[in-house]
Amino acid sequence: MEDFDYNAVSWDTGDTTEINTNDPLSIFDKTTDATTSLNFFDEEHENSPFTYPTESNKQQQETSSTPKTEVEEDNAQASTSRSPPLTTSIKPLTSVQMKVTITDPQKEYEGTTAQHISYLVTTETELQSFPKPHIQVRRRFQEFVWLHNTLAYEYPACMVPPLPEKHRMEYLKGDRFGQEFVDKRKDSLERFLQRVARHPTLQKSGCLRIFLTSDKFSSDSAARTKGEGVLENLGDAIINAFTKVQKPDNRFSEVKESIDKFEENLHTIEKLYQKIIKKQNELESEYAELGTEVKGLSELETRIAEPLTKFGEAIDKHTSATKQMISQEESAFLSQIHEYISYCASIKGVMKLREQKQVDFEELTEFLNQQKNEREKLVNHEKASGLSSFIKGKYDEIKGVDQEKSRQLKLEKVEAKVKELEEAVNSSNDVSVKFSEEVLKEFEVFQASKTIDLKTSFNDYCHSQVEYYKTGISIWEEIIPVLEGIQPQ
Repeated sequence: MEDFDYNAVSWDTGDTTEINTNDPLSIFDKTTDATTSLNFFDEEHENSPFTYPTESNKQQQETSSTPKTEVEEDNAQASTSRSPPLTTSIKPLTSVQMKVTITDPQKEYEGTTAQHISYLVTTETELQSFPKPHIQVRRRFQEFVWLHNTLAYEYPACMVPPLPEKHRMEYLKGDRFGQEFVDKRKDSLERFLQRVARHPTLQKSGCLRIFLTSDKFSSDSAARTKGEGVLENLGDAIINAFTKVQKPDNRFSEVKESIDKFEENLHTIEKLYQKIIKKQNELESEYAELGTEVKGLSELETRIAEPLTKFGEAIDKHTSATKQMISQEESAFLSQIHEYISYCASIKGVMKLREQKQVDFEELTEFLNQQKNEREKLVNHEKASGLSSFIKGKYDEIKGVDQEKSRQLKLEKVEAKVKELEEAVNSSNDVSVKFSEEVLKEFEVFQASKTIDLKTSFNDYCHSQVEYYKTGISIWEEIIPVLEGIQPQ
């Protein structure tokens, strides 16, 4: 396989910057690049296993209560129609063309400053872009970070699944190479890759193919390549932090409300489960203490030492079962709750970027209206009246300025500016509309992914509880006859 050229990436996030009133057209270059970066939308979703709600015509973004421009008049039919309500029906995943699993975490370069954990990533796929259907590579956590950041950079309209949290107490304790932490991270990384693999756009991305297949992978150089883009996005977000959309789209208000409610429910579940975990840990501690006391009692009561010893061993077994149940639920259930809280933050970032696209269109349209008003004033100059106009005319006569020639020159400049702005407004509107349509599709992908993950998560949680109580029943069923066999003296 050919080496991946990380410097060849030319995707533009299309982020907006504040318009300079002296040179408002400075934003056009970025808007044009954003149009190019959105070209993958249609072709990537053409054969998507998801069904998306589509619109037969592109909707023109509405501006504030300013007069309609000529551009808006040309698209009157689109701009006057109301945005259809968001359809939140969840479309099932009908086919999966890729399966990714992570196994065999290994400690490498042990005892050196380069010590890290690598994971065996196994891919089974039907996609023709992959060299073979079964591929295995080893990857470390930093390389997963590169994949995540690159996907977010190259596909700004996609709601990229989150990575497991990096800043954990295990790092402060020096236990990030502990078996429990490594196993939890392995499971979280596998869920991340599974979400990417079933995403109809991301599964076909070049960076994912490189990550899953390349034997000459270099995350260090890739990280340096992508670092600038991340900082650039952050700067643009700060610049536009106080810019608001003048005409909010009801569809995205509904999406935001849905995400906010979902995030609130996740935090509620997290708080409730933390209380459950606390009680379960207390119960485990009390079982362990009880087992110790019972085995100590067997040393005093020699006549029934054997039954008491077996009873203490049964309590120890139940303690171990409780500990195992807590560990499984923290890894499989609570971790997914945390991941989806991070997922919500990712979605809000995409929603903010969509708003910035609309703000670009609205601000450019407003400036276009200003230029058209200026043009009208110049065209109707002879109708102008007032003291200031009279004084200016006399002043120009004294200076020997040809007022008519000066007015014509100004009119030509304004006409050129209006024409350029009309093209820019159309381009900005195309980007905004297409980006908005893609965000709606992405929300459907998220809904489908969420259904799969949460169904699996709650199913595993219930299974863990059932297995725990089954284990407890079998333990006590074995010890009850032993206790009943004790003969009183």
